[in-house]
Amino acid sequence: MNSCIVRARWRRGISAVLAAAPLLAAGVPGCDSSHRDASIEAESIATETATTAKETKKVPERSEIETKYLWNTEAIFASTQQWEAEYAALEADIAKLAEAKGTLSNDADTLYSVLDQRDKVEPRIDRVYVYASLLADQDTRDGTQQAMDTKARLLVDKYIEAMSWMQPELIAIPFETVETWMAENDKLALYRQYFDNLFRQKKHILSPREEELIAMGGEVFRTPYTAYNLLTNADIQFPAITDADGDTVELSDSAFYLFMRSPDRRTRKAAYEGIVGTYKNYRNAAAALLNGGVQSHIFNVKARGYDSCLAASLDRGNIPVEVYDMLVRTVNENLPLLHRYQQIRKRVLKLDDGVRAYDLFAPLITGQSIGVSYEEAIDEIGEALAPLGDEYLTPMKRGFDSRWVDVFPTRGKRSGAYSSGTFLTQPYILMNFHGGYEDMSTLAHEMGHSMHSFFSRGTQPYVYSNYDIFCAEVASTCNEILLQNRVLERTEDPKKQLYLISEFLEGVRGTVFRQTMFSEFEQQVHKMAEQGIPLTADNISETYGKIMRKYYGPAYTHDELVDNYWIRIPHFYYNFYVYKYATSYCAASAIARRIMNGESGAVDAYLTFLKAGSSKYPIDLLKAAGVDMTTPDPIRDGMKLFEKLLDRAEVLVEEIKQKDA
Repeated sequence: MNSCIVRARWRRGISAVLAAAPLLAAGVPGCDSSHRDASIEAESIATETATTAKETKKVPERSEIETKYLWNTEAIFASTQQWEAEYAALEADIAKLAEAKGTLSNDADTLYSVLDQRDKVEPRIDRVYVYASLLADQDTRDGTQQAMDTKARLLVDKYIEAMSWMQPELIAIPFETVETWMAENDKLALYRQYFDNLFRQKKHILSPREEELIAMGGEVFRTPYTAYNLLTNADIQFPAITDADGDTVELSDSAFYLFMRSPDRRTRKAAYEGIVGTYKNYRNAAAALLNGGVQSHIFNVKARGYDSCLAASLDRGNIPVEVYDMLVRTVNENLPLLHRYQQIRKRVLKLDDGVRAYDLFAPLITGQSIGVSYEEAIDEIGEALAPLGDEYLTPMKRGFDSRWVDVFPTRGKRSGAYSSGTFLTQPYILMNFHGGYEDMSTLAHEMGHSMHSFFSRGTQPYVYSNYDIFCAEVASTCNEILLQNRVLERTEDPKKQLYLISEFLEGVRGTVFRQTMFSEFEQQVHKMAEQGIPLTADNISETYGKIMRKYYGPAYTHDELVDNYWIRIPHFYYNFYVYKYATSYCAASAIARRIMNGESGAVDAYLTFLKAGSSKYPIDLLKAAGVDMTTPDPIRDGMKLFEKLLDRAEVLVEEIKQKDA
């Protein structure tokens, strides 16, 4: 099984929950995408749909959106009644599959038969689960759909509990016997990588009864994230503010970055204080929820005999802990570049009192925003990804035409963006599209996830059809970089160039520096808990504030409110996920550079990577694609790219200054 129980930026079903035994201990999110959990922009901060100039601008209801802009959930199940029927059928099939307990050691044919049946049942559970999660996310206010989502998770728990005997029983068979059986049975040999990964983790797999008990706690372990998700997406209400035009605008977390992109500093400040200040009101509850998530990770460590929460999390993908530590160390060595960027920001935006947290996303030049419609974004993405060839472009176009994407923000809709889907369905993309360059970039990013899933699911058997989360952000980020270069090469106006360079700088800051900062924070919080230090709101906030000051340097002026920013980041519930944004960006940058330079075999190697799923360990898959993440070289290359962008930005600033003088 090779996916994870999580719904966020990059989502899959249940397959990985049993792929690595450590996952069983914590039925909490384990994979997510996005450094931009709701990263969007537009030419103004007018969120959602405007009415008259002085009226409050409202978020539309889902019923007001044309069908072509809504994802095609009816392609999964035509009705909730059909979903209920499949749910009932799966309950019976799960019980039947559980009857195989005690038979795995009989012979090769029996073992293959059970694995084959499992691989037929699991995708159907995935389909039931994902359908419910999509409905729940399209309107978090709908109690019926939330109940379906909960019911689907209970089915997952029931399956995990019913099959908790399987891994202990498998590893009780001598590996030599399994090797002999694979030599005798070609069909069983399909599972060679699966067996290797399973037996690699043998010392962390418990007895059948212990696995059953842990599986029974799935819903309990998920509760902190479930509560956090409902609190932040459904229950919290944000105030309205008056924008630079005198209009009253309704704050929403999904439009956070839209407000942060405003050229009007007063508006940015008001929006930041309105949103983060609202989160601060829930700081004690948020600390308790985050502590609950961390404690579930610690439970996993203690139950399975890992050295740390970090080691347990990385072991799923066979990622050395040194890869994580090396990322943090290498980025810290290059923090002077981030400090230089803030010095440029302070000078160009004339921020005499220093760069505040609400200034970090403001473009270096105003009046140059690139507005695009959804249809224009599709065309631009297609042109940017043309170097990948028809094998990539044809199914991507079909995806846009087949309603893979839920496009616009609506009331109650989950914030942010993600890619979802299952082995038995088309991919699904959640967007909150407002009409700016960053929206187009986010769309390209999510389509990268979906195309990665399309190729891996279409090429690999179910057992390897999903890719490890370490590789998840490579395809998405590669799309972003190809789009960036396409747009930049067509731009001649120095002011437009500076705007785009500013966007690219933000891409590196947000994906490499910021996600590494989040990773360092996450690691410190877990270490505190492992050492018995209480995770109170004060302790967590103090830790976050210290890291912010270190990363942004002398040009940055820290406000006390910023200490509470951690509350709005759902990724801290995902068990050491965000570091993969940074490593993936650096890997994707190297791959994209080879493609753009027209290197022989670069596209073929990349497509092979997309089709490989989890048929090899992620480190090995990236090596085959030309990137070795066990060395600091890809990260250092990413830092060199950032430095070149800084150089170019400073040249453009002076050029524009002289031209306007």
